[in-house]
Amino acid sequence: MLGDLLAWFTGKEVNRRKFPRKRKPFHATYSIDGGVTRRPAIGLDISGGGMCVITQEDPGRDEFDLTALIEQRTVRMRAKIVWRDRVNHQGRTVHRMGMRFTGIPADDWDAIVRYTTDRPVGEDNKLQEELEVVRMTPDETDRLLPQVLQTRLLSMLVERRRLAPLNPKQTPLVAYFYGGVARHNGIALHRLTIQSKVVMSDGNSESFETRFLFDDRGEQVTMLN
Repeated sequence: MLGDLLAWFTGKEVNRRKFPRKRKPFHATYSIDGGVTRRPAIGLDISGGGMCVITQEDPGRDEFDLTALIEQRTVRMRAKIVWRDRVNHQGRTVHRMGMRFTGIPADDWDAIVRYTTDRPVGEDNKLQEELEVVRMTPDETDRLLPQVLQTRLLSMLVERRRLAPLNPKQTPLVAYFYGGVARHNGIALHRLTIQSKVVMSDGNSESFETRFLFDDRGEQVTMLN
């Protein structure tokens, strides 16, 4: 879930403007065996959604682990190749790959965002807490959030009387807004805001906005307000 949500979130047009791509070479390594063996690579550019790297050899698979040295900080991520070609670099033919992040620790993602927006990489801020949330369409919600998790979140709203009891024949009056990954008690958790509405017997309605944090498996869920 984490990889799909992050890839969707960082790939949204609003966030491509917020997280620009920085084109500046940097040292990198990659591993196809879980870190046992690391091979050299050169990063050409990086953004909140992915990176472009060149390697001397073909990695032999489409998804693998990488590290990047960003202003003396080593950041780790898992990425998937979305395009590739072969180019000449310093008189040698090398493999060039555009890659999309499929998994990355929250702190490392935060460092990349600071780097690409010309902020000190070591700066201790709460940039991820300040990210604007992005509204999810019903199709995106069904594709990215497991049905069992949706039911659990909506049931919590029903318990708080922020939503009418669930009816399989009716669509709940809710809208989902995803806000990326945040650090909470040392754990990387997804941030989700749900706007809900309850229609009263007199025809009037009352609206609510509730923030949630949940882990990648959707097992640990916290309602913040």
